[in-house]
Amino acid sequence: MREFAIIILMLSSNFCVLAQNKDPFQIECVTVESNNSITIKIWNTKSGKKYKQEQARKDAIIAVLFSGVPGNNGCVMQKPILSTQEEKENFKKIEKTFFSKKGSWSNYTREATTENTLPESIGEKSWKVYIVSVSKDILRRYLEEKKIIKTLNTGF
Repeated sequence: MREFAIIILMLSSNFCVLAQNKDPFQIECVTVESNNSITIKIWNTKSGKKYKQEQARKDAIIAVLFSGVPGNNGCVMQKPILSTQEEKENFKKIEKTFFSKKGSWSNYTREATTENTLPESIGEKSWKVYIVSVSKDILRRYLEEKKIIKTLNTGF
């Protein structure tokens, strides 16, 4: 009986974590490169087939910055670059400029390609799925230069 209660508790806590995701996009890890670039599948659950490549690339950066990328398909889980509330607040100060038409966001992703197969988790619905690579190390260096985050060797 106790084991059953533990299983129910674990399942309900997993459901709560999934329910907290407020982003309209979903991601899956494809690969993590040796240069620390990460390639992900991304699709928007609200826009469906109207999801544009530019927005997919921006959303991929948002995922890498704020939520990280879950580990699966042989990928190791990637923690978000912005891990503290202070870092998130610092980024919010430059976010509008960063993601503007002439913003530097596009320097950290390659052109996205569309995926023909749908991830299993989205079933039979018709979504436009993109494959996007984000240069995580180069993005991290940019954020360090802008004093959004501290360098990795701070405190050593």
